[in-house]
Amino acid sequence: MARSQIPNRKLHPQSVANLALAQVTLEALLMPTSKAEERRLLAARDERQEELDDDPLGPVRGIVNGLRLSVALWSFIALVVLLMR
Repeated sequence: MARSQIPNRKLHPQSVANLALAQVTLEALLMPTSKAEERRLLAARDERQEELDDDPLGPVRGIVNGLRLSVALWSFIALVVLLMR
């Protein structure tokens, strides 16, 4: 069936209003209620960022994880080839 033949493809005004209301409600719930809470959230984000920045073994972990992923994928490919024989 062509798109032009599909009946009732318009958005209903009520669903658009409900979506807008849900978005406003979510933004209100996620907004910090006070300046102290906002500063606490920013401090927590900064601490997490510092933990990530100060990791001296970060590049090594990335290489090891890449090798593990490579071995897992090549093992899967070998298993598929072995079973296809």
